[in-house]
Amino acid sequence: MMDKKNAGSMRTIITTAVCGNASHIYQTTIHITGDENADPSRVLGCTITNAKIIDSKFENFNRKNINVSVNGQFEIHVWYEANGDTKISKNIAKFSELIQVENIEGINFIEEKHFNQLIIARINKEPVSLGTSIVNVSGVPTIAIQVEYELGVEVVGDARVTISTYPIEHNDKSNKIIIPANIHLEEEPEEDGEDTST
Repeated sequence: MMDKKNAGSMRTIITTAVCGNASHIYQTTIHITGDENADPSRVLGCTITNAKIIDSKFENFNRKNINVSVNGQFEIHVWYEANGDTKISKNIAKFSELIQVENIEGINFIEEKHFNQLIIARINKEPVSLGTSIVNVSGVPTIAIQVEYELGVEVVGDARVTISTYPIEHNDKSNKIIIPANIHLEEEPEEDGEDTST
């Protein structure tokens, strides 16, 4: 047992840490109509480019989960045959996905003005076409493109780290080194009004 003379002291450090992260694969179907008087009869090719995230924001959250909305877009270029001719169509497809992130540190975010600064959103897998077909939508031949992409988010916030320190004595009594003995994350207390004193 450490005596009082060598007992350590507690220090608190506030640092930026990843409070939660998640990723998810999404699949969606994009419908594209042909030019006027040029109903598509066969899809010749399709490419997807210029995928980007436009914005991300918090939808709702608690000490266990954080819901993050991610909005973005990508370009679809499709070649198709209509009336014996080859046509090209360029379209902008938008997406809006909700990703649930486990709040691994149990940190409460209080000030809404800080939310946008705490989200890092990424496109982990660029959108790709899984297949194309011609379908009938309200009596109109329409190109259907099945698209898959993966999104990921990290929620970053302030974490409070409490460390215990104690001196190491050397021959030179004036030379003492303080080193951390243990580290743990200190969660902020629940705000439900309960008395946690003992």
